[in-house]
Amino acid sequence: MVCEMSEAIQEKPYLVATAVVALLAIVYYPTFAWMADRWMARDSYYSHGLLIPLVTAFLIWQRREQIAAAEVRSSAWGLAWLGLGVLLQLASAFWRIYFTSGFSMLFVILGLVLFVFGRGITRQVLFPLVFLVFMIPLPMSVIADVSLKLKLLAAYCAVKVISLGGIIAVQEGSMIHLTNCTMTVGDVCSGLRSIISLLALGAVFGYVRGLRWPYHLALFISSVPIALCANIARIVGLCLVAYFQGAERATGVVHDISGFLVFAVALVMLLGMEKVIAAESRCGVKNA
Repeated sequence: MVCEMSEAIQEKPYLVATAVVALLAIVYYPTFAWMADRWMARDSYYSHGLLIPLVTAFLIWQRREQIAAAEVRSSAWGLAWLGLGVLLQLASAFWRIYFTSGFSMLFVILGLVLFVFGRGITRQVLFPLVFLVFMIPLPMSVIADVSLKLKLLAAYCAVKVISLGGIIAVQEGSMIHLTNCTMTVGDVCSGLRSIISLLALGAVFGYVRGLRWPYHLALFISSVPIALCANIARIVGLCLVAYFQGAERATGVVHDISGFLVFAVALVMLLGMEKVIAAESRCGVKNA
């Protein structure tokens, strides 16, 4: 039975793929609606989510020549991934957990690509498909818990840095008490949004530059400390503005602009780290 299906698929693989995409759009419509709602929410941590499928499509398009040259040969191993995805989707639908439904969609897509097109093409599109994980928002309970821990860490580090300049600063939870005012490290200042965005960028940079997996992983992981350091620098800067010019000057436009500037600095730091790691990778190849 599987052999007959494989032969039929190999005759018209792209027609089958088109029909499957339409079916997936229907089955996963509630999941797409949930993700879109989270992407478009005010102060969303996943405002980049809409770009992820576009980036995936672009990365696949970049590999079009390799994909065209790969042999189309159905692989029965795809059924294992497809079955896992279907089971996860059934459980997600029963308990109405959209987060796991998003992952089931990735398993289903991976399984279908492997079953319809085979290992050769799957190898070419594996990273772009895995990259789709960055469009799936974390549960709000997880975000709240991680954000709280990051706020406390950022406030602690900011107080230590400010104290080095001889300014009296005391931490109380997520609040920083200065001699003339009190600053509160809010959820948007936790740095979690920057971490999520930079992780996605770090993953893409490493892939586009063709880094070997140890160096690619190093760049990916470096996104976290870069985002944390940049966010702490932002909090320190806002506290200094509040200390010297008043708390009202550290809110509103200054607060919002500092967010964009700090993310830009973090992006530059990530690009710099990518160049360092890429150079180290080339040196490793020469010495091998």
